[in-house]
Amino acid sequence: MYNHLIDAFDTLVAPLPDHLRLTFCDCAGQKISFPFKDHSDHHVTKPDIVASFPGHKLPRKQTNPTWWTVSMAMEAKATEEQDPFGKQGQVHVDTVTQLAISARNLLFAHGLCYVFMIGLYGHSARIVRFDRSSAVVSKRFNYRARPDILQRFFWRLVHPIIGNTLVGSDPNMRPLTSTDAQWVSGQLEKLQWGITIPDEELRKGRKVLVPESDAHDAETKNFILFDLVDVNARLFSRATMVWLAIEDTREHSLDPSCEDPPPKLVVFKETWRQIIRRPESHFYERLSEIPDEVRTGLPKMLYGSDVGKREVEAWKAAGGQFPYEVDSSRDSPVESFPSEHPNGIQGSISNSHRTPSVSAPDVASTTASAATNEPPEVNALAGEPTTPAVPASPPLPYPLYQTHSWRLLFGDKHIARERSLVRFVVNAVGRPLKRFRSTRELVEAMRDAIEGHRQAWEVGVLHRDVSTGNILISERPKERLRGFLHDFDYSSMTKEIPPPLDDSDPCTDPLLRMAEVCDEDDLKERTGTYYYMSYDLLETEDCVHSVHHDLESFYWVLLWIVLRHTKHDFKTTQNQPNPCAAIFQFGDDQGAANTKRGWLTKPRNIVLTVEDNKPLTDLLHAFRMLIFRTNVISLYLEPREYLTHAAVLELFDKALARTDEWPDASKDGPRPFVWSKPTPPRLDQPKRDAQDPEETEKQSRKQSKKSRGTAAGDDPFESTPNPQSNRGNGSGRGSRGRAGGSKRRGL
Repeated sequence: MYNHLIDAFDTLVAPLPDHLRLTFCDCAGQKISFPFKDHSDHHVTKPDIVASFPGHKLPRKQTNPTWWTVSMAMEAKATEEQDPFGKQGQVHVDTVTQLAISARNLLFAHGLCYVFMIGLYGHSARIVRFDRSSAVVSKRFNYRARPDILQRFFWRLVHPIIGNTLVGSDPNMRPLTSTDAQWVSGQLEKLQWGITIPDEELRKGRKVLVPESDAHDAETKNFILFDLVDVNARLFSRATMVWLAIEDTREHSLDPSCEDPPPKLVVFKETWRQIIRRPESHFYERLSEIPDEVRTGLPKMLYGSDVGKREVEAWKAAGGQFPYEVDSSRDSPVESFPSEHPNGIQGSISNSHRTPSVSAPDVASTTASAATNEPPEVNALAGEPTTPAVPASPPLPYPLYQTHSWRLLFGDKHIARERSLVRFVVNAVGRPLKRFRSTRELVEAMRDAIEGHRQAWEVGVLHRDVSTGNILISERPKERLRGFLHDFDYSSMTKEIPPPLDDSDPCTDPLLRMAEVCDEDDLKERTGTYYYMSYDLLETEDCVHSVHHDLESFYWVLLWIVLRHTKHDFKTTQNQPNPCAAIFQFGDDQGAANTKRGWLTKPRNIVLTVEDNKPLTDLLHAFRMLIFRTNVISLYLEPREYLTHAAVLELFDKALARTDEWPDASKDGPRPFVWSKPTPPRLDQPKRDAQDPEETEKQSRKQSKKSRGTAAGDDPFESTPNPQSNRGNGSGRGSRGRAGGSKRRGL
């Protein structure tokens, strides 16, 4: 179907040496699934043409394509009028979305920092660069009249200034080789790891270099990531990926006959944090103040760094500067593309920032990697990750591990939209709550997570995002850890460790501790995963997020898991077969608050009964009554009574003390959650309810106390703050799709 285009592209790359030459394939009508198994049926796209990695040949016509062999995708339309950029309408939105989904899938498949896509519209073309904060679109050009533009683009794409794969690839990461996979399998056998990972999935892993800290001279360690645990599969987002990992100890001994050190499983996490937010590693540093002998319900960070911040510091030390820092009288060095898209889909680089308009051979002389046509020392897809020393001058025009398009367009005015890559390793290995082996194990894990929340609170850290994805069941219960709370990147922290607070007194105002040492606007920022938010946070404008809101969220998490994965007597209807949808609403704050309040205020004699499970039934009822008394009735009392850790832990301890009453663990595992997938909403119809497959949306309010964005069902874009949006729109900055990505284990 696209043979004439592929012939033309082949001609353009023909001058490249074999080890750098791209091949192009016709994929028209072929579905390419999300690269990882657990999302394989959720983010499917059909690119028209794809390009291979440099030096790798692919058949011209693909019949069963995957993202693992693809470096770039193209969408082709018959006419110039089908160019979607700068236009309104669902058809044009769908065209952009198709490009965006393919870009998102490539970013995840290869761990790229950014990726290039090409849109072909009649005889016109655009080059689009996607990263984790925005897409920058070139001006339209006639590729038949100016084929040299595409030729130079292809040439530069395969001649990165740093790294040895292609522009946008991460020099500190590489795919696993067959040797790596074999070594990991041997290490897992030593650990007697009881879960078999198919070789196909194992080969999707990667080897990553992780700095010990933010210090430039910090030691680094290589970790092999072999099993994806969780992924936030959105494009403009934190794009969090959580992996099971093992330190690569092979490099510790030059003697191949020496025995490898004993392996130890760890968890690796990477996320593109918003620059205005505190790195999650800082919260773990505060949590390290908790003595190991009493620490419960919390993971411990072993290594980690905000690699974006670290790179920017080295880049600036070598003389790097953003243009707006050089000329403060000019907000933007980039010429803004006229667009009515509010989320920054478009922009065009001005002449002063384009690559010099010279032929490819002349450009070759300006980069070290292009000085020779000889193949690189290591295979382009298997080079060892390395950390370069601070150069005498910046090797790149702009940092690789921080996004910068918004700063180039608008200066500091929209720096809140920029993101920085954070990587760290923690010691706790767990699995999602929905994978409990018995309901008692579920309650034990949640009890420890609540204790971990209490210990974090005692050192001045408030989690603020208690959710099903952030509480995990420990895979090492013998290590005095049955469950734990993780994911602190939306937390609040006092400037110093506060003095002890009497948590047992329900009349002690929990706001005093945070208010004395924290910025009030920061406390009023509403964060959390929407379904599990306290009804007070949903209902009350300018509500200060505090500890009792988090404690209420533990109840909503437990109720969610019980409704989905146990046998109970909750009454459903034919129109609404999902019990969660009757309690957990999404999209309208007041509606969501009302359904939760309605559930809490049901008469005392109405009890949700879990079949043949009196301890869990009583725990749910007692927890509901406690929240009703403290978070509902107490609103009208003086002094107000607050929900406390001590009161909640007492409920869990009483339930767990009823040892003989819990069901037989061998017959008490989770029931599969069966749901009817609703029709995916269009981009202009964002509202959805709890029928989504454990897909939850993180909500945040920072820039405007009344601002809300929107969130769409299978939309690859994550919503960003819109100052003109109304409260009723229902979602806000930091919206996150968490669900569906969890596998057997978690961070």
